[in-house]
Amino acid sequence: MGRFAAAAAAVDHAIAVLDTATGPEAAAMRIRVLITRAWTEMEINGLAPALSMLRDARAQAVTVDNRLLLALSHIQEGVVQVRAGDWAAALGALDEIGDDEQLLNPSQLCALLINRGMAQVGLGHNEAAEGDLSRAARTAAENALVNQEFKARHNLACLAFVAGDIPRALVLMRTADRMDAAVARDRARLDHAEVLLEAGLVNDARATLGEALVSARTEGHRLEEGEISLRLARCDLLVDDLASARTTIRAAIAAYRTRQAQELVHEAELVRSTIDVADGHDLPSVVTTLARRNDRPTGSTRSRRESVRLEAEARLLLGDVDGAEQRLSALEEGTHETLAAMLHETLVRARLDAARGRDHSSSQRLLAGNRLLAAHQFQSSSLDLRAALALHGRRLTAFDVERALRADDVSELLTTVERWRAISHRINPVTAPSDPELTASTQELRRLRRMLGESDGTSAKALRAQVGELESQVARREWGLTVEGSITGLAHPVASDEARAAVSAKDATVVEFFESEGNLWAIVLCTARFDVVQLGPVEEIARSLTRLRRDLRARAILAHGAGMTPVLDRAVRSSLATVDRWLNPEGTTAGRVVVVPSRSLAGVPWSLLPSLLGRPVTVAPSLTRWVRGPVRVEPVAVQVRASALYGPGLSRTESEIRAIREVWRGDERDDGTASRPASSDEVLQALSSSQVVHLAAHGVHEGESPLFSCVQMADGPVFAHEFPRPVAAEHVSLSACDVGRFSTRAGDEPLGLAIALLSLGATSVLAAVAPVADDLAADTMVRYHRLLAAGGDAAASWAQVVDAEPAAGVFCLYGSDWSVNG
Repeated sequence: MGRFAAAAAAVDHAIAVLDTATGPEAAAMRIRVLITRAWTEMEINGLAPALSMLRDARAQAVTVDNRLLLALSHIQEGVVQVRAGDWAAALGALDEIGDDEQLLNPSQLCALLINRGMAQVGLGHNEAAEGDLSRAARTAAENALVNQEFKARHNLACLAFVAGDIPRALVLMRTADRMDAAVARDRARLDHAEVLLEAGLVNDARATLGEALVSARTEGHRLEEGEISLRLARCDLLVDDLASARTTIRAAIAAYRTRQAQELVHEAELVRSTIDVADGHDLPSVVTTLARRNDRPTGSTRSRRESVRLEAEARLLLGDVDGAEQRLSALEEGTHETLAAMLHETLVRARLDAARGRDHSSSQRLLAGNRLLAAHQFQSSSLDLRAALALHGRRLTAFDVERALRADDVSELLTTVERWRAISHRINPVTAPSDPELTASTQELRRLRRMLGESDGTSAKALRAQVGELESQVARREWGLTVEGSITGLAHPVASDEARAAVSAKDATVVEFFESEGNLWAIVLCTARFDVVQLGPVEEIARSLTRLRRDLRARAILAHGAGMTPVLDRAVRSSLATVDRWLNPEGTTAGRVVVVPSRSLAGVPWSLLPSLLGRPVTVAPSLTRWVRGPVRVEPVAVQVRASALYGPGLSRTESEIRAIREVWRGDERDDGTASRPASSDEVLQALSSSQVVHLAAHGVHEGESPLFSCVQMADGPVFAHEFPRPVAAEHVSLSACDVGRFSTRAGDEPLGLAIALLSLGATSVLAAVAPVADDLAADTMVRYHRLLAAGGDAAASWAQVVDAEPAAGVFCLYGSDWSVNG
């Protein structure tokens, strides 16, 4: 028997007992029990039987002339209507209480205020909602009502979410969740998943919902099953998995219908229409359905606006520009909408302007959407959250790039591609107040990860579970960190004139890759050329890159096997030649090269490609970043010129570190640190205080959680999550396997250990995208630092090293040009 069924059985027994009693007290008690029973009736049999039960209770309260019980019946009706998603009906029921509010005790008053606040949130009345929920939180705290205080504070977090402040929503949810309240957290988990989804953290939202779905099915909670399925459909929709989205939204609609929750059915049907529009499926029918809905507006303000926008988008896709414009003209300016909703409206209006030939207006709308996205990214100091939010700009980006391609103006195309690329690198660098709890959690995670590396099979399973849980806690806490100070503005993307001047001054060739409608393109810019080239299907190129990465890894691991080296060398050369044919536009075979990769090209060993071998190559998150260097709010004080450190388990590291220290210091002062592996604190201190940092260590790139990529030090791993904010080091060389790899979120926001250093203020980072032999790394890094110390710029210096030792081409130089002379 599920939780609600058991509760209903207990209440029904109480009613049966009371039916045998007489007198006013028994009558009042029976009415109270009936009011309570309406909640479980809603969950078991649906809205109509629950409302019928409340009408019965209300009639009995009128008979015995008990105004308090009448008020409680209205509160419970508000609770039931909130559960059914009918915000207007909920608010109407709660407003019936009127002056009888003074009859309520503190607990009952909190119930009124919390549910009225939730209804106000649903209707978009944010100021009224904040007043009710804040008053509820104060009343609960003053009267030691912990459960009600939890609910009020959690719903204040939901209010922050719908108002668009995701970091604040995450902080408030975490604060409420830590309260010692004896309440079921199922509803809170659903809300948390909604915020994660709005943040673009789809995998985390899906994991949270998956856990909740198991619980809901076990307990037979059909309404919760519906809500979970609806959110899972939104997860699928956001990542373009339309087939899965259709399956899950059908499950949501079926669950809502079993409980007569018609407003929730309407919400789910709206998501189904969104899937149809995204898929271009039966658009005339979609328009008819939405027009009927929009001609008889029901539901919340946000839901109505979403429906109108969707109808207009469907009409535009059908070529009905007049109908789309008519619908949008009746749509008043929206306030307090989510980021996803505001960006959707921007897209639809930009499409309408383009269809009307209002190209300048369309472009200005897209620019405004870009700035809106950047402002939301800036709210958080979490690199993870900043990158994830870019997912909401995916459709705007695609439309903007398609528009620029059709215009056949390469200058406009360059500006357009740069507008959406690595936006977080064009706003203030990440800074954040110190967080002792986050620091302590990260230190504990380091300890557990070290124990896991040393554990045997019997203890590894338990440790892996602890590590996974703690990683989740660290990530969630970091998502809620806000930025110190205020945004100084979004730097404009580099324009063609500025880019051409930089290219001319550096005698460089820029190859900026981007993806559109399943194809890979490249903008090529050098002194003699400025054009765009279509390179081929993204899927085919991605398969070639997968083969290359596999061959490089096999060569690094198996090359010492008898007779394997020649075979593996041939495989690598063949894969490199194939990738080079795809990625090397004709005419880019001279001088310095700047590569700006698209999301499918993460981890390419650019310096190994035959056409680039021995040439200075810089891999930049964006052309804007290469031209202008890192954004800095103020200069970073540097106390030490250079630091060279190493981790355990590598050969020849001590001699490598001594040689590099001698290069920069002129003599090697033996302070004892060169004869032992460095600690995590020493690494973080070096990044906080040195101009140049060299680190030799084992490294790991975590593809699913890039900011848990790490380098192994004496006391365990140092994670990208815990790098200083800002990083003082201008140039960092990482003599470690794989830590040059990065994962790119939709929106072309790269994430990884090397990229994290750039995001936090470093000018350039040298790091490997594949395994590398210890001897090779030691020899080439010493040679490289000698060239740097002599005044060579980083790209040219590394090119000399690769020219002498081609296998070192698995290292890439990321960021901007750098030399010790500035």
